[in-house]
Amino acid sequence: MARATHGSRLSDAGLALRSLRAFRGGLVLLALVTVLAATALSAWPRVSSMLLTSELRHELTQAGAGGRDVTTTIRTGSFTAGPVLDAVDVWRDLPAIGRSVRQGMRPPLRAVAGPGDSAARSYDVPIAPPAGAASNSRYAVGVEAYLGLRDQARLLSGSWPAPVTAPLAPPPAGGSVVEVVLTPEAAKLLGWPLGATRPIASDPRLELKLTGLVEPKDAASDFWNLDAVRAHGHFVDAGDAGKEYGAVAWPDPGSWPVVAPAFGGTVASLWFPVAPSAFRVEDLPAVRGALGSFLALPPVARVGEVPVPLTFGTSLPTPLDAFQSRAQPANTLFAILAAGPLVVALTVLALGARLVVSRRREALALMAARGASPWRLRGSLALDGALASVPGAAVGLVIALAVTPGAVPVLLPVGLAALCALAPPLALVLAAGSLTPRPVAPPARSRWAWVAEVVVLGLAVLSVVLLARRGLSAPASGLEVDPLAALTPVLVALAACVVVLRVTVVPLGWLTGALRRGRGAVAFLGAAGSLGATGRRGRGAVLWPVFALVAGASIALFSVSVLATARDGLDQGARARVGSDLSLTAASTLDTGQLAAVKRIPGVAATATVDWAGGVAISAGGTTEVVSGYLVDPKQLDGVQRDLPASARLSTLLTGGLPGRTGAVLGGWESRIPVTSALIVGQGSNVHLAVTELDFAPGVYVRDARWAIIDRSTLPRSSEVAGAPQTVLVALAPGADAAALRSALARIGGKGALVGDAVAERAALHASPLVAGTEAVALLSIALTALLCVAALLLTLVMNTASRIRLVATLRTVGFSARQTAGVLAWELGPVLVVGLIAGTVVGLLLPGVVLGPLDLRGFTGSPVQPAIVRDPWLSAAALAGFAAVAALATLVALAGARRSSPAAVLRAAGDLPTTGGQ
Repeated sequence: MARATHGSRLSDAGLALRSLRAFRGGLVLLALVTVLAATALSAWPRVSSMLLTSELRHELTQAGAGGRDVTTTIRTGSFTAGPVLDAVDVWRDLPAIGRSVRQGMRPPLRAVAGPGDSAARSYDVPIAPPAGAASNSRYAVGVEAYLGLRDQARLLSGSWPAPVTAPLAPPPAGGSVVEVVLTPEAAKLLGWPLGATRPIASDPRLELKLTGLVEPKDAASDFWNLDAVRAHGHFVDAGDAGKEYGAVAWPDPGSWPVVAPAFGGTVASLWFPVAPSAFRVEDLPAVRGALGSFLALPPVARVGEVPVPLTFGTSLPTPLDAFQSRAQPANTLFAILAAGPLVVALTVLALGARLVVSRRREALALMAARGASPWRLRGSLALDGALASVPGAAVGLVIALAVTPGAVPVLLPVGLAALCALAPPLALVLAAGSLTPRPVAPPARSRWAWVAEVVVLGLAVLSVVLLARRGLSAPASGLEVDPLAALTPVLVALAACVVVLRVTVVPLGWLTGALRRGRGAVAFLGAAGSLGATGRRGRGAVLWPVFALVAGASIALFSVSVLATARDGLDQGARARVGSDLSLTAASTLDTGQLAAVKRIPGVAATATVDWAGGVAISAGGTTEVVSGYLVDPKQLDGVQRDLPASARLSTLLTGGLPGRTGAVLGGWESRIPVTSALIVGQGSNVHLAVTELDFAPGVYVRDARWAIIDRSTLPRSSEVAGAPQTVLVALAPGADAAALRSALARIGGKGALVGDAVAERAALHASPLVAGTEAVALLSIALTALLCVAALLLTLVMNTASRIRLVATLRTVGFSARQTAGVLAWELGPVLVVGLIAGTVVGLLLPGVVLGPLDLRGFTGSPVQPAIVRDPWLSAAALAGFAAVAALATLVALAGARRSSPAAVLRAAGDLPTTGGQ
């Protein structure tokens, strides 16, 4: 002993290093927790950015070129307002104008808008009709010059047009022939065979010869998307006034300076393709600001020496608004789903810090006895924690960056990883408490504990009240995370934990008293030990595992509810937009034979017809408006919309008004409608209406800005309001093949009919990056929360290993059997598990109503009304069963470890402790 004392004296640094090696297992645990927390936290903003950016690009791609490109036109001709421009000058200057305008855009807008593209087209000019055409039919073409035609179109037959360089010849010379190409669909519509020549009626100097047929190389390109007439032509049936046929014909662009003067007027189009792939969600506010500035201050171009103000237009705000209405609640959901694993990870960190400090307590006491100050000891603990956490945080950051390639946020993930690196040293210092050498005494409950518990309960109640009073969040409130909705689940879980720890001691005390009077010792010993753990002295040790279970179970059940609510909302949204499972809208009207054929289709459970009533004059609030009228029968609608929410069901809206009045649902009405004075006027007798105003169009394919859906079952005949069937809504029977029914409806509807398919719309919504990503995040949240809860339970068991081994040795020495010993040990974790799971289940069932209710999920689900909160009992039961099974397994592992030790060795070591000064 003398040699050990004098020959190999250890410095404080050497003692600290030896202690670090002795307790490296706890530090490795802290490092693993840091890696997991740093990975999750650093990846969260990047994953959120990736999902939102993918959804933004998906929304813009779905909008098509017509829904996003920035466009303008320059008109020439004598009937054009403003300066008189020469069509040839405009054509010559168009490329330079495009470059100048784009250069004048602010950088955020220029980053998403490609180089300008342009074309020039004549007004529709009449051409000779084909042989056998009706006398009242009219045929016309718009002659368009486009420099990039050969890049955008593929020649199917014939040849590309040759350029015309000679001036147009006057009529005595026989006129000039200009070669053009058409799409096959347009050529068929005009009855124009390849090689045929058609004179232009407005200018006898010009004849058009069809030399080739072309098709789009990419039908989704901006050139073809901006104007559907280019690929398909257009057809208008004017009834007794005859039919109109039109198409676009392309000459060689070099011919335009020669042929343009032959037309009475031309329209030069300039557009800037907006690239969805150039958008990032972080840049969206800047892009919107730059776009608003660009549209508010039109640039001025010069055609020759003439200044021309350019008025640009775009539908880009529409898909951006649609994206924002979906992204805002999704971003908050991401934060809530990420908060669950994060909170449980902090719980595991606190337990790990307590474990490390408890096992280093003797070494710290020895260092204090050698003269080390409390600050030096805390510094040693912080250094030990930093040696584990800094590399762990670095590894977690690298993993997060590797699994989210191409994501934009970098500084925020680095900052979050730095917080993860600082958390373990701070947790170790806090867990150490006072390091001043003093006699060991039972830990006293802090006088501030009551204050902290009251503050937690108050904050939880306040957050719930504020969420309930606030109502639905504004859909245009930006993409920022709603902090109140994100923090409420954590506060409620913590408040539930406080209540559990305060309340559980009472029934345990009753149970212990009842078991004391019993004959068996197992239950009494177990209950007494559990009461001591949850009592005044031991509440701190039980706080963290109970909180882990409450938070974990509640967040898991909340995630299950998010999945179920989103899926049900997507289904309801698709059916509400279509009106039912399927719908058929005719090009004009549906006859009785078609309606009967729809009912005979196998798999059709119910149908409801929607009649088109033409223009209906409605007077309300001192104004009269002519709106598009639709007539429906609420009883029929109830048969096909029974599964929809009441607020989206037309049958409910039409029959829930004033008794004795005809129900009506109005949309697009600008003025406030007094329900006591709205009536139909002007056709027959006036009809008083019970009006419900809607800010969305129910699924009956309303095509007009102002419309009224009227209950025809209570509409008096004297009103003389009648209609013809235009749409039929179809409900599917269970197990019916939606695709087969869709095909059958398309055959019955004939050419021009529109078939709505809620099943297909739901599938398209499920394919959305945001919806698929939210489901993946919810499942990942459940998995991580369960894994971390297991870690918390195992740490709880590890912290009590020494006392558990001594208890098992004592029980076996006094004659307890293995089954009795297992029964006593089961009480160690049993109450924690039971109360934690019960409280977590209660909180998890209440949270969706508290948090999801105020979130506006209409945009996210595509539903016109707020979806109802759905709780999936099977998934919830599976999640709870998983938590219980894992806890039971952890208890069995702890019992097996305690039983491996020799009772004699354990009791002998315990008896030696007082003589060696270990305590």
